[in-house]
Amino acid sequence: MDRKVDDALWKRYSTARDTFNRRRGSHFAELDRERSGVRQSKERLCERAEELSESTDWTATSAEFRKLLADWKAAGRASKDVDDALWRRFKAAQDSFFTARNAATAEKEAELRANADAKEALLAEAERLDTTNHEAARAALRSIAEKWDAIGKVSRERAAELERRLRAVEKKVREAGEADWSDPQARARAEQFRARAEQFEHQAEKAAAAGRTKEADEAKANAEQWRQWAEAAADALTRRP
Repeated sequence: MDRKVDDALWKRYSTARDTFNRRRGSHFAELDRERSGVRQSKERLCERAEELSESTDWTATSAEFRKLLADWKAAGRASKDVDDALWRRFKAAQDSFFTARNAATAEKEAELRANADAKEALLAEAERLDTTNHEAARAALRSIAEKWDAIGKVSRERAAELERRLRAVEKKVREAGEADWSDPQARARAEQFRARAEQFEHQAEKAAAAGRTKEADEAKANAEQWRQWAEAAADALTRRP
């Protein structure tokens, strides 16, 4: 081949090779910059995940972890070794939180089941109450209600039915009491309550006039209580058909 032609071809080749090498170098430099940016972004995500790993704000933190995972996927990929190491770090923090959350949820569910079982036992007791003795039934129901409130919450799925059954017992006891107040004995009892209220009111007046303040206050309190009972008795009588 003619040397002049050969030199021209070599020059073309060298120019093309240099252009390729520059572009390749530029490409890999840009790729390195992108991977470095991804690495830094994912390191920040790891740091945030580790901050959240011991949180006990289960609902809010679960939502934040979902956002972190979405950000992770959107961040792109660093070099394989770096990306794999960062993922292990991120997932360890994530797993730590969700393992604790699941354990707490299981514990809470067990507590709610135990509470529901305890309320079932109280309901069985309440539903066996003999309402023919209204005062005894009301006292027993009051004790059951106090225990009921002390037990605590149950799951939403069981709460409505348990409350419905308790309200039914309360209604049964209340209606039994209203029936008791409809007879002549109930009327006599209401009059007796009023008489007792008036008696204590008279005692309060005498004690106050004599300067016995404490005795007067006690008598007033007793009078108020008996007056309330008398009014309740009268109301029950007027509500009967």
